[in-house]
Amino acid sequence: MEIESLIFAAVIGLTIYLFMRRIKIMKARKRLIAEQAASGEPPEDPGSMPRLGNPGTITREQTKLLKENDFEPSRLWSTEEAKLILDAVTYQRAVIYMATGEADPPIDVQNQLIKLILGNDDIREYVYEWGLNRTRDEDSSPQPVLERNEFFDRVEAEVLELWEKS
Repeated sequence: MEIESLIFAAVIGLTIYLFMRRIKIMKARKRLIAEQAASGEPPEDPGSMPRLGNPGTITREQTKLLKENDFEPSRLWSTEEAKLILDAVTYQRAVIYMATGEADPPIDVQNQLIKLILGNDDIREYVYEWGLNRTRDEDSSPQPVLERNEFFDRVEAEVLELWEKS
């Protein structure tokens, strides 16, 4: 009976510790947001895109590829969403390579470009269609050659602007 009481006390102690830790983290986050607001910095917008496909249909292969590309995929994503993100990564890296010659760009530049591509309806739709129309040879190519059009120009302009800042 005494061991059960000790286990019960340990569980309660751990629960209280985790609860207090969570409160501390939430207060620190609120303090950071308040400091950003006081300094005039706009809070960082993570960006968003509309949902595609049936949620929860992401494949293991897509999950593996997303992790290899520094994403933390959710099991709630659809196969279409995962494909779009992977295509956007391929597209933006190809634009960076064509604009700068850099094959391994900084992650902060890539994050800003992904936000631009997935957050802009026109560019997102173009990249989605571009991904659907790629051949197997193009899909296996490390640096696909992209058509220079208005979408390419918009992403390239952002690349050059971000490149100057970094």
